[in-house]
Amino acid sequence: MKRNILATAIAGMTTLSGSWAATAAEIEFHGDMDNRFQAYTNQRDWFSGGNSGGGTLKDDEPTESFGEVKYRFWAKATSDDKKVTGVFATEIGGIRYGEGSGGDYSGDGVNIETRWAYVDFLVPNTLDQRVSLGLQPVSVNRHVWNETATAAVWKGSLGSGFDYQLLWGRGDSSNESGVDSEQDEGWDGADNFAINLNKRYSPNLSAGLFYLYQMNDQIAEGVGTVNSREYELKSIADNSKYSVSSFGVEMDYDQETSLGRMFVKGTVIGQSGTIEGVNFVPLNGATNPNTNYDLSTFLGRGELGLQFGPNQLTYTVLYASGDGNEQDADFDAFIATDVDFSDSMIFQENMTSDDYFAETPYILDKGYFMNKLQLDHKLAANITVSGMMVYNRLAENIALADGSSSKDLGLEFGSKISYFPYPSLELAAEAAYLASGDAMDALEETALQDGKGDQDIVHVAGRVRYKF
Repeated sequence: MKRNILATAIAGMTTLSGSWAATAAEIEFHGDMDNRFQAYTNQRDWFSGGNSGGGTLKDDEPTESFGEVKYRFWAKATSDDKKVTGVFATEIGGIRYGEGSGGDYSGDGVNIETRWAYVDFLVPNTLDQRVSLGLQPVSVNRHVWNETATAAVWKGSLGSGFDYQLLWGRGDSSNESGVDSEQDEGWDGADNFAINLNKRYSPNLSAGLFYLYQMNDQIAEGVGTVNSREYELKSIADNSKYSVSSFGVEMDYDQETSLGRMFVKGTVIGQSGTIEGVNFVPLNGATNPNTNYDLSTFLGRGELGLQFGPNQLTYTVLYASGDGNEQDADFDAFIATDVDFSDSMIFQENMTSDDYFAETPYILDKGYFMNKLQLDHKLAANITVSGMMVYNRLAENIALADGSSSKDLGLEFGSKISYFPYPSLELAAEAAYLASGDAMDALEETALQDGKGDQDIVHVAGRVRYKF
């Protein structure tokens, strides 16, 4: 009897596989299993997360150490003819060892989220034009918008080395009911339209440009708010009306020289538009009487480097414009939509990337003027050590408690080591120290503010990361 059942099952499976042969798919399974450890910091509440500036400096702040897991798994199903691909990804994010989201005893907790869910297919009767639809990685420019979102993306080649991307993405539609139906033209959410053009002119030179137009009509009842600590477009996408244009140019050049391989990279972005229906709340809590603002901003980034032997020396300069008048109806501070930055271990994301002061290429609404020198040295094929020095400065002055003002955030020193005992496993550690400048006084507790930046910051972290 058991043999008959087994024979029937095998026959059924054979028939089933034959009937599905035309739609068979190749399945890939990938993962990124990241265990991160905050070994030490003397300013627990500085690394709190919170968009473009969440932390506060304390006197005698309790030190902190913790371990956490951030795991991502994704399955990729590709048709035999490579014309259709489906991707589904999950994430277990920021679960600390011993905490109740699933890291305590018994490990019970609701902590799995959807990271990606999209389909990608070749446009019929074309050779290299593809469309992807759904919740997917979106990349217009790393300084403006480079994160997961629901979108429709068309990519392809125009020949002669030209590649392009067309994108429509909806980042938020949570307040559709707030839209004036008489003015509704069918776009009820925070909609984003982008075009990217890139060309490789030679093996050594590539350049590109992009244009991103963002619109929103989700006016909330009453007046919404945008504050200095959450100065990102995604923070006001459910309660404001805005029309914002970002235009950027990028280039990447490298060349072998007698000293080694030299490289130059550059990005320039200009923004303009209007933001309406919100009241701006500056860091000091003062009242801004306006609810409508004109936006006019600028960002520039340059990298100059030399790779020689086992070494790479890189100088990076970044300038993001800031707002110098907290009471007028102009926004002069560069604004990102949704990004993740890690130029500075103190001011931006580090190895414990869910705990940070800022995720943006600027600090608060005051912009950023960063100068960074970094040396990477390969001790062996699987070991790299790095040292860096970063001069952190605001683009505009920030008011201090003694009536003065300052742009100086301080001088940062950092180091990293990365070791791969196996090709897919990384053991790494990092440490950073900030000698605070006077502008940091504005980010101290109110009782400590005296016009002098006297709270230095220490950060030490590590990770064990398995990627496959």
